[in-house]
Amino acid sequence: MATTKAEKGDILKSYLELLSRAQGLVFTEYRGMSMKNLNAIRAALRAAKGSYTITKNTLFKLALQETGFPVPEELLQGPTAVAVAFDNVGTLTKAVLARQKDDALLVLKGAIMGQTVFTADQLESLSTLPTLDEARSSFIGTLQQPASLLVGLLSQPGQGLAGVLKAYTDKAGENPGEAAA
Repeated sequence: MATTKAEKGDILKSYLELLSRAQGLVFTEYRGMSMKNLNAIRAALRAAKGSYTITKNTLFKLALQETGFPVPEELLQGPTAVAVAFDNVGTLTKAVLARQKDDALLVLKGAIMGQTVFTADQLESLSTLPTLDEARSSFIGTLQQPASLLVGLLSQPGQGLAGVLKAYTDKAGENPGEAAA
């Protein structure tokens, strides 16, 4: 049954709303899947703060263009479903990869994160990316490390001088005549 112009407008609007909240996308093929398969994928992705949407490729291309995402023509061929990450793309990609191991009909095509398009072969690497909080804490740790080393280096001469003075005063306390000399 043909989709009317009004229905296409509604679909495009829903894609635009979905993409406005997206942090990244994982493109898959869903050929031959039953509703049971699709629902299992959707449940796994909800747990990873994502969603799974079957797309109309032409309308999805328009939505990608309007929201500033790259438009990977090769990923939008054939029956396409998109896993949308609302939080961490790496976590969502891990969930998709885990589902793929359980569902042979789930075929990975690639992904988009920011302005970068990843191939299916690169998805394993994408799944190992740290979360934003992990990256921030690692960065802060890297910044703090030189500062703590500097403080340690600067305090060592003072500690050495304090040790010499303490030894001198201890020695002077044992022999009061030597301290005056």
